Amino acid sequence: MNEFVKEALAAGESRERIASVLKGAGWPDDQVAEALGAFADVEFPTPVPRPRRYGGAREAFVYIVFYALLGMFAVQLGALAFAFVDAQFVDPLDDLPSAYAISRLRWSIASLIVGYPVFIALGWRLNAARRKNPERRVSRVRAWLTYVTLIFAALILIGDLVAVVYNFLSGEIGSRFLAKAGVVGIISAAILLNFTRDAERETTNADWVGRSLAIIASVVTVALVLWAFLLVDTPGAARARSFDLERMNDMHAIARRVDCYRTYFGETPRSLAAMDAALEDRTEQFPAAAGCADETPADPETDAPYRYERLVGDGFRICASFTRGWPDSDNAAGQNRVRRVAGKRRNLKSPAAPGEACFDLEAVDFDTEG
Repeated sequence: MNEFVKEALAAGESRERIASVLKGAGWPDDQVAEALGAFADVEFPTPVPRPRRYGGAREAFVYIVFYALLGMFAVQLGALAFAFVDAQFVDPLDDLPSAYAISRLRWSIASLIVGYPVFIALGWRLNAARRKNPERRVSRVRAWLTYVTLIFAALILIGDLVAVVYNFLSGEIGSRFLAKAGVVGIISAAILLNFTRDAERETTNADWVGRSLAIIASVVTVALVLWAFLLVDTPGAARARSFDLERMNDMHAIARRVDCYRTYFGETPRSLAAMDAALEDRTEQFPAAAGCADETPADPETDAPYRYERLVGDGFRICASFTRGWPDSDNAAGQNRVRRVAGKRRNLKSPAAPGEACFDLEAVDFDTEG
């Protein structure tokens, strides 16, 4: 059609008459405007083409960021929806540590809070640019990225349906699985519906279906983010939990140092200070096993030394003051922290409440080459 418009303008036909003829031949209004807009309305013996200010690196950058954010949004929204399904349909066989699940919730919340507004803003900007300049609808960058997105969405939707049928044939369909399959199906179908329509639209009028999908997605996103906020710790509580986890690791590190002292000197140390002095002196003269040359840790928050007490025989007690503890009975992240020493399992159970907690342990000898 561009060639026809060029020849008609060269023959002296007016833009109004050319537009009327093209519309009478069945060409859509936006494509007629696009063809006429390709040539500048200036006085010259031959039609003067307008410069194309799109289709280059800048447009590619914007579209790549937009579709990358779309993928991130779909994945993180699905992750929050999965967590919501897990909360509604509890699986007694699910032994995933809740701290790990909470960490995933934090990541999803952060991704949506930062990425979703940028995704919406970019989408609004791109749609506004296409309405202002219909020629942008034929952008090759946009077309390629749109159909690549549709390919992935279609494959995910097909895979989702295959999984449903497979589990049905295996007799393993349950409410939890069906709900998650529904989440994947709804997200994939929404992407297919919106971007298939967008790729095939011939008008530059407002896309009310697309806007409705965006509003629904925004409402669902906000609702899931608010729900997830009720589950995760506040920043202060999360920091306190991190300190407690570090204290539990310190308990194992100190126990390792006591084992080193017992292995090298045949008894448990009278105090942490005596242990540090003796081990420092020895490790300066001889090779040391792993952990024996490390410094004895102190409380990560206050930098105060941990409390140590020598017991009867090879026994010893180490104590730490915990800020929060692990009051949640289902929080497996800190409940049992097991290390293997000289072929034996050393199990330190994390305290269920804040305050000082003590661990009565027994020193063991180990291979000095280990």
